[in-house]
Amino acid sequence: MFDVQFLDALQSALAPASILFSVLGIVIGIIFGAIPGLTATLAIALFVPITFIMSPTHGLIMLGGIYAGAIFGGSISAILINVPGTPASIITGWEGYAMARRGDAPYALALAAVSSGVGGALSAIAMLFLTPVLAKLALSFGPPEFVALLIFSLAIVIVMLDTPMLHNLLGCLLGLTLASIGQDPINGESRFTFGMPDLLSGVDLLAVLIGFFCMTQAVFLAREALSEEKTIAIHFEGITGIWRVLKTMISSFWTYLRATVAGIFLGIMPAIGPESTPFVAHAVEKKFSRTPEEFGHGSTQGLIASETSISANVGGSLIPLLSLGIPGSAAAAVFIGALTLHGMQPGPLLFVEHGAEMYTFLVAFVITNIFMVFVGLFAIRYFAVVLKAPKGWIAAFVAFFSIFGSYAVNSRLFDVGIMFIATAFTILLRFLRIPILPVVLGVILGSLLEQNIVVFSITVKSLPDLMARPVALALFALTAIILAASVYKRLRAQSTRAAAS
Repeated sequence: MFDVQFLDALQSALAPASILFSVLGIVIGIIFGAIPGLTATLAIALFVPITFIMSPTHGLIMLGGIYAGAIFGGSISAILINVPGTPASIITGWEGYAMARRGDAPYALALAAVSSGVGGALSAIAMLFLTPVLAKLALSFGPPEFVALLIFSLAIVIVMLDTPMLHNLLGCLLGLTLASIGQDPINGESRFTFGMPDLLSGVDLLAVLIGFFCMTQAVFLAREALSEEKTIAIHFEGITGIWRVLKTMISSFWTYLRATVAGIFLGIMPAIGPESTPFVAHAVEKKFSRTPEEFGHGSTQGLIASETSISANVGGSLIPLLSLGIPGSAAAAVFIGALTLHGMQPGPLLFVEHGAEMYTFLVAFVITNIFMVFVGLFAIRYFAVVLKAPKGWIAAFVAFFSIFGSYAVNSRLFDVGIMFIATAFTILLRFLRIPILPVVLGVILGSLLEQNIVVFSITVKSLPDLMARPVALALFALTAIILAASVYKRLRAQSTRAAAS
């Protein structure tokens, strides 16, 4: 039965109309993703109503292309001008921009396109074959496992950055504090709202992230323009660059595998979206790398791990949505609107009642990610033209779309103000030499961590209760080992330097 469905789905996915809507979605997604301040969530939300005039299959295929394209599109501006087009592209910009500054912008973009396609295609295959198993695993996670996983994610960032651990820890605590703005989850009392009703629901995450990474970069680009700093020279490598990318792909097999597994697994976890996935994948790859000192300074392995895990997270986030009706990310949640618009109810009966449409969508999603590689590689030369634009123009463009993106999601000028405050806060942190990455992860995961800690404190009252949760216990133990090993390593390095001096 499955073979017949698969063959029918493959035939439908390869139909000219399906390919057309797939490519159209990719192009739309790349454009939205590449513009700082706009996100995959916003792009999907804007185009969901348009799918009403399409067939359900073609509508879902186009939205899948938008989702995949926007995730890759965010890496374009991140690599070229160090402005993440989407919040998930922070690590990609960290590595890719360093590569662009040494003349490897086309190579970095090609790696990002290929890695995004590989991660997305493999996650789509996982959606097709492993949805029931992986969804069951996600469903088995309770508050103890979530608390352990979130603390592990925060600890990874604290110990992996080259900056002092105390600075990293302080940044993490600042992020968690920002995430606590709003109402207490237990008694409903307001916290850090300063009497402003707009803060009762907390600060808008997108506005904060735009301030952290987009508007801040616009300020620094404007400063560079005023100081008349030279733009980066672009060196196109032609066909030799393609062979260089293929050689890197072959030598990075295990990097692709580790990053894909991390992306799919974290994508399945509800509310852990693609924003935090590259932090974990990048940190894990650094541990396995023979040249960890290159990470953060233009590492190809770091770039591959980041971009692959982000796209793998896309497929992973759709697995619990389709099988359980639980979205794994904000963008995946928008898909619920598209499904219900066409009379489809996400959940266990979705594949029973609409098997033909869903299998066609899953097969088309694999093909979409393959197409995205070719679209990305073909358009690299045009993407890199951004570097030739005057920095003043780019700064104005980034500033405009940062303001527009902050306002567009909730249609509130208050969020624009939050974005400007976040920009000033980021500039202050740079002056104090406190890294922004721990702050970001604290903001993203803070609310989810607090909610699960509340339930955790009620359900787990003793050590035997915790011992009955082996997954949570293992994650807590792994976190403690990593922290202890990192502290020991840093103290030993300090004593070695002291002895040498």
